[in-house]
Amino acid sequence: MGIASVYRALEGLDGLGLVQRVDLGDGSARFEPSLPGGDHHHHLVCDDCGKVEPFEDPTLEAAIERVADGRGYAVAAHDVVLRGACEDCRPNRQDEVVAPA
Repeated sequence: MGIASVYRALEGLDGLGLVQRVDLGDGSARFEPSLPGGDHHHHLVCDDCGKVEPFEDPTLEAAIERVADGRGYAVAAHDVVLRGACEDCRPNRQDEVVAPA
């Protein structure tokens, strides 16, 4: 089976709500299963090694709802991707201290 066929099938499953497309900003599409009960999470992405870690944060979800409500939006979906260096890669980077402007 060709890769184009696989992506067509995944797009079809996305349309049916069985998987969800995740854009992590690296130019390639990723898909995750849509879990019963509407389980929702976001992603941490390491720019060095490419590791992707899902995370949940009820406080972040409440803040997103508060911002949307305060501006009169009915948000149907949202994605949060935090990019940086994972715990394993951080020692390889020099101290990344940003001086105040």
